[in-house]
Amino acid sequence: MQRLVDSYLELGVVGMARAAASGWFGGHYGAALLAGYFMTREHDLPEHVIEGIERTCEAYRELKPEWFLSLEQNEEADPALLQKVLSGLEENVKQLRTSGHGLALGVLALKALRERPDLIRPTIVEGLATLLKKTTEDRCDRYWGIPNYFEVTAADIRDIPEYDTTLEMAKRTFEELPPVVPGRVIDGVMYFFSGEVDHSITHAQALTDLERFGYGEFTAKGMRNHRVQLYLDRQMPEFVLQDEVTEPAFEKITSPDYWAKTYSDPHALKVPYAALDLLKRLPKEAQAKAERDVCKLLTLMD
Repeated sequence: MQRLVDSYLELGVVGMARAAASGWFGGHYGAALLAGYFMTREHDLPEHVIEGIERTCEAYRELKPEWFLSLEQNEEADPALLQKVLSGLEENVKQLRTSGHGLALGVLALKALRERPDLIRPTIVEGLATLLKKTTEDRCDRYWGIPNYFEVTAADIRDIPEYDTTLEMAKRTFEELPPVVPGRVIDGVMYFFSGEVDHSITHAQALTDLERFGYGEFTAKGMRNHRVQLYLDRQMPEFVLQDEVTEPAFEKITSPDYWAKTYSDPHALKVPYAALDLLKRLPKEAQAKAERDVCKLLTLMD
């Protein structure tokens, strides 16, 4: 039986491409549809999770209906155009920018286009290329206590061991989770404390997919940036710890308590998608604690 989630691959790619004109953040909504689609394909999800995915994705479509209109049929697919998407990803592995969003968003789009090469059309590719270009542009004071994070390099990181495999990256991503505290404005600047931790998970998962797809050179470069990201994610003032989430509202990503809500934040789908994939790579004995820590992040989702 055909259901709503089955349409989210095409709608997600189209939504990402159209959103690019408004800035890179708009790409989250199409990416959330793709995350929902791939979650249902890659995991044996309970019905309440699939219903939750569909309900939240439909809310995103209602929020920006013009992004999710049916695709024009007057363009032909051209597989050679995929190189523009790959070039955008290549630019994004040169340095850490926007918390790895170029990878988290771009690799979801790449994954969809690999499954549906008929969608590799000029309008879609141009939109995705624009979005990926915009993800390389960021404010330098993104992280608390660091005036210009562009200047932070892997050579500055001393207390997070280097890793050169995606398996080790997955382990390190969960082991290095700093305290989970909500984002807040300090001295007029917004810091996305828990949000940055969300991004360390989505970034790592995207790099893992790039390796699966045969782009190992992108993954190797990206893992160096990811290690810098883990260091930057730790940066927070002591006083915010009074708001730390020490006990999650639930302990499983598939909890009915989580999926009963309709979310406004597209990370509400993107983080579970990435976490479920990365958790499979951990040793069995490490999975429960890691999943519980992810649930601390999900507890804060709007």
